Amino acid sequence: MSVASPLSLSPAPSNRGSSRPAGEGQGAGVGRINSPKGFDVIQSYRRALEDDKVPHPIAAILALVELIEASTASTVTGLATELTIGRQALINTQHSLGVRAGCQLWERFFALSMGGEDFPSYKRSLISQGRSFCAITAPQCRERIAELAVGFLRDDCVILTHSYSRTVIQTILRAHKQHKRIRVYVTEARPTCLGMRTHQVLTANGIPCTVVLDSAVAYVMERVDMVLVGSEAVVESGGLVSSVGTYQVALVAKAMQKPFYALAESYKFLRHYPLSQTDLPMPSNSHAHSVSSSASRSAGADRELATNENERGNGGASAAVPLEFPTLIPNSHPPAIAAVSLSRPTSTTPQSRSPQAPGTPNGGNQQETRVEMTREMELNNPMVDITTPDLIDFIITDLGAPLSPTSVSQYLVAQFSS
Repeated sequence: MSVASPLSLSPAPSNRGSSRPAGEGQGAGVGRINSPKGFDVIQSYRRALEDDKVPHPIAAILALVELIEASTASTVTGLATELTIGRQALINTQHSLGVRAGCQLWERFFALSMGGEDFPSYKRSLISQGRSFCAITAPQCRERIAELAVGFLRDDCVILTHSYSRTVIQTILRAHKQHKRIRVYVTEARPTCLGMRTHQVLTANGIPCTVVLDSAVAYVMERVDMVLVGSEAVVESGGLVSSVGTYQVALVAKAMQKPFYALAESYKFLRHYPLSQTDLPMPSNSHAHSVSSSASRSAGADRELATNENERGNGGASAAVPLEFPTLIPNSHPPAIAAVSLSRPTSTTPQSRSPQAPGTPNGGNQQETRVEMTREMELNNPMVDITTPDLIDFIITDLGAPLSPTSVSQYLVAQFSS
């Protein structure tokens, strides 16, 4: 099955290039110019995410397509200005780097699609191609990746995966339908615990799956044949931006000589070259807390993730560099707390849930307690990390044969430099 690359959907440039959209760096005018009256691009993005099959980049593109539908602009320049405002609103308020990747892809497509037809026809063409891409091409990307990746899964293999990835799950389910005996270890993936969702899906389909602690990755790695992970974005270095903990999984896999494969749709390619773990573009707008990337999703873990993202963008300490030491040292010896429920604490004081070492008799007490992180402690941690390209064996995309990280980097630079 032949699938067109999202980055190759852009038509060739024409003589009508004088009306190119304003760049992302022109954010100064965003506060002075209004988007189409009565249209909320953030709400449109959130509605798109209500469909669990829609990833963040596609939700962002759908929101921009709806913006074009609602636009009252009568010229390409006016429409370009409104799209710039919409992109900035999404980028400045949403924590997912997939949103930025989707906005970059649509910006490039819009800039290169300016043909010679009249404006109403041009606008209808943009809407039609945008919706066709999101409804047909994007799902085919995931199918194409699963078709390619399943060849790496031999019969009776043991896979380690991290957190939750639709593409990884689709690949494993395809192998299962081919009657390959597959067993899966999946990390819990704190603090969102999305690994539990992966476990639920796989076990419901009859695939043996065991959840392991994030801290037990090295312990189980010797039993694993390969590591298979999804991605939030692929950056220009060929590195992988994914759920926090992916980097350390890759480090352990490299040390124990286990193959590490990443699955990534080409619409997740991000034009950014990070120099360190903290060198990632994140929302800087103080009203980021007012929007949710996936507030309406059914899974509780997704709702928790959205809450974390919103609170991170709320100008708090964690909106800066994660895991910095505080300037004021909190009380390190809080008053002892009696047995508490297992619900997540909301106070700023670490709650005691287990003062005893595992296996220690509790002296006849009916309920043990232990200390767990507070919400503030969790928010001081990153949600994603960067897996460096030297740790990745192959990145399997919808572009054809599996690519090395270097090849992905060259492809991405070439596409956006055109």
